[in-house]
Amino acid sequence: MSSSAAYAAYESGTVSIARSAWPAPAASPRWPALTADIEAEVAVIGAGVVGASLALHLAERGLRVALVEARQPADGASGRNAGQVQPYFGKFGEMKAWPDGGQRFVDYYLHHRNIIFELCARHGIDADAAPCGLVAAAYREYASMTQNAAHWRALGYQVETIGAGRLRELLGTERYAFGVHWQDGGRVNPHMFTNGMVAVAARHGAQVFGDSPVEACERVGRRWKLRSAQGSVTAQKVVVCTNGHFGNAFFPELARTSYPLLACGVANTPLPPALLEIINPGRVAMSQFPLGLYPMVLDGRNRLVTATIPGVGGADDGKRYFSYLLRHLHRTWPATRDVPIELDAYWTGMTANSAPAYQAGGPRLYHVADGVMALMNFGAGGNVVGPMMGMNLAHALADDRPQDIVLPLEAPVALQSPGRFEFKIRRVLIPIARVIDRFERIRL
Repeated sequence: MSSSAAYAAYESGTVSIARSAWPAPAASPRWPALTADIEAEVAVIGAGVVGASLALHLAERGLRVALVEARQPADGASGRNAGQVQPYFGKFGEMKAWPDGGQRFVDYYLHHRNIIFELCARHGIDADAAPCGLVAAAYREYASMTQNAAHWRALGYQVETIGAGRLRELLGTERYAFGVHWQDGGRVNPHMFTNGMVAVAARHGAQVFGDSPVEACERVGRRWKLRSAQGSVTAQKVVVCTNGHFGNAFFPELARTSYPLLACGVANTPLPPALLEIINPGRVAMSQFPLGLYPMVLDGRNRLVTATIPGVGGADDGKRYFSYLLRHLHRTWPATRDVPIELDAYWTGMTANSAPAYQAGGPRLYHVADGVMALMNFGAGGNVVGPMMGMNLAHALADDRPQDIVLPLEAPVALQSPGRFEFKIRRVLIPIARVIDRFERIRL
């Protein structure tokens, strides 16, 4: 790959998934291309965490399912995120405008917030999933953190605010003075989890096709026919589960329903035993409040995995973002200054958010045409709410009970200036956050 081609791949978030830290040491099955004309009851376009869950739960209910992926499962955002199992969702104030004020969604979310761990246990999916909890740490107390913890505690969560002493026990550092400890949530290898769900779907009879970009989806009588370069699927229903629908020519109205944002991930080589005793002894997933620059998990291979937003024009510079991680490690755990830590993996990916404010958006269920829906635009927290909404839609379709769908069915609406979200985050807020973070650390 030429330097210009490499730059373009990193900048667009399409660099090979092999660059990510998440693919298992043993290669995942490579699903064959769609090369015949087949029929199904439901065709699912996109084998990310949402489409994989949808296909699994449809097939589990006995429906004939065809799952069609442009590349291979989890090749997009589902195999490139930071691996955190976030047990709560953000502000999501848009729910107030829903017919029920979002109450059914909230109830469903509360009941199924452990869906990742439950699916792994029930189906024997090896996804390095650990219900180890999550800690949001801060240099000082923030009223919003306390209020958020109280809100979710009232809903039945085991969540508490903690001080410097407990943070030191859990994280192994004295840098933070205040935090919120979520005992729900934890970590997962998103690539292995998504591929695991796809494999389970196939075991239940789903037909899975990779390397088959859908070129068209057209009505044929009372059914729909989606075509790839070499084959087709004719189905009664179609569900589009593409990440923001970027680059797809079919149903172009979906392509402008989200705010795209480029993100990058970094992982170091396995930590030596001496550092494993010091860094994150509680083995929790970690995040930093309010800046959120270093969301981090310590995975089953003893690697620290984090994600951030790359600077403009520097998305291909992995050494730069690894240096940010090292600087964070050295200041948070001073013992790391004396031990060599090397870069293991660096990658980028594209996210899709439905609101022009980080963590303020939520999943969308679009009515594209009679018999065609799109379940997409998950943004932050997608590791949890993605498979959850896939399951909810699958059960409603299998039972022919559309009233059981907890998301409102809405028409796709083109957003005005969809690039403003990335401009605001990548060009303004993240650079400012890095300056503030550095100042706070120096001041401490």
